[in-house]
Amino acid sequence: MHRCILSLFSLLWGFSLTCTAQNLDLLTVKPERSYGDPYTGDMVCNGIITPLDQDMKNFYIRNADGVIEVLLEPDAQIGLQSRVQKGGFESGAVICQIGEQVHRFELPEVLYVRRTFRDAQAVRDYLDKGSKPVFDGKLYVDPVPDHLPSEQEPWISGRFVRENGRFMDVSVGDTVYQIGTQGHDGQHRIMGLLKRKDIQPFTQRAFVHGRMVGNVFHASEVALQFLEDPAGKDDPTLPRYLFIGDSISGNYDKSLRAALHGHLNVYHPPTNCGPVRKGVENIVQWLGAYDQPGLQWDVISFNFGHWDSRRTKADYQAGLEAIISELKKTKAKLVFVTTTPIPRGYPEPQDLRSDGTAPGRVQKTISRFINPWALEVMARYPEIGICDQHALLASEPFYATWMDAAGAADRDKKNSYGDLHIGGILAEPAGRLLARRVLDILGYEEAALAASSLTAKDLDPDRQRPATTGMDVDDLIDLLNNDERLRKYNR
Repeated sequence: MHRCILSLFSLLWGFSLTCTAQNLDLLTVKPERSYGDPYTGDMVCNGIITPLDQDMKNFYIRNADGVIEVLLEPDAQIGLQSRVQKGGFESGAVICQIGEQVHRFELPEVLYVRRTFRDAQAVRDYLDKGSKPVFDGKLYVDPVPDHLPSEQEPWISGRFVRENGRFMDVSVGDTVYQIGTQGHDGQHRIMGLLKRKDIQPFTQRAFVHGRMVGNVFHASEVALQFLEDPAGKDDPTLPRYLFIGDSISGNYDKSLRAALHGHLNVYHPPTNCGPVRKGVENIVQWLGAYDQPGLQWDVISFNFGHWDSRRTKADYQAGLEAIISELKKTKAKLVFVTTTPIPRGYPEPQDLRSDGTAPGRVQKTISRFINPWALEVMARYPEIGICDQHALLASEPFYATWMDAAGAADRDKKNSYGDLHIGGILAEPAGRLLARRVLDILGYEEAALAASSLTAKDLDPDRQRPATTGMDVDDLIDLLNNDERLRKYNR
């Protein structure tokens, strides 16, 4: 991910949807250095959109480095940045679901692809390699002429033919070339699909390409990523909860939301939050406009761990500290979720490497390094609650088979017991454990979790995957519903 590295000289935050450039008591920040797209050389920046003027001719974007004013060039292309389901381009529609909200965009029958090279040397390298596939192209709605790259005109462009794995087949004249069009977080950029009027503050993130002129970023292209919009979704009588985590949080997403139904408005950033480094880069966007009425966070849970299993203690802890600094600005109650175990089907435990990095995804990495390092940071902030999902999975009989047998799959054979993820029924206790901790830290100790959605059919031992072989159904039901049993893993 590429960002403008900004120095925040002065920031007085607190403007409303109708604020104008004249009444903002805010200084635009200047970049300390240009940070160009490594493929194209364009200057790039991204952040949550906040308003500058009522006509949206220009706007601010805010990220972890500060704020910057963006001015749209007269011919600026406005596009959509989103994951596209396989076959979506051929079917003529992009459907992006953010939480419970669904956005549908109709595609024209013909799309075009363009990919710009950084400089003449990049073109020479491409041609010397026999025109092999390239990444970081963009799709366009408006016609783009066929063009092959030259040192004087360093881009390739043509007509989209079909999806081809990670690439697009693109016809340039009579020849088909392969160009990847996925950008940040595996999302496609479809330029020209949206218009200026579609730019909305606080519920969108902007990925901006352009150039700095003085203190203002002049944008030639803006790709909009939709964030969850609470309008029509939030129950204004309920607190707002944001849970941050990697794919493990995606595993227990359904269980967590079900347990908190009727108690909280629940949100998750529209991404796999990945390693702590990604959190540092994106936390401001994930938190959104929490200083605006109705968009505050009352409680936030967060975890970074599995993706950091090859980091040093210093780097990992510094990242956590930076994230906590941003989280505390929200005034929300905070809960840290320990990282779940790496089961015993993975390689044997190893010590730290000679450079101080953790040994990666092997047994005991999480329990010996990642979680102790994280909890050492959390001990500096006694107000941060702990949800110990690691202890739950490592201790409960329900997880015994998974802990013993799940592991890294061979290239040619999938492990039938699963890997470090906790899909399906395995995720139910983890989600309810976190739900209990979140309600408790808000002072709702007497509030009962919503009933589990599991049915007798779901719990039929004869229907279980190998990872839940030997499951004691009565014991699992007790684990899901016994508050004190859940609370013993929280602190």
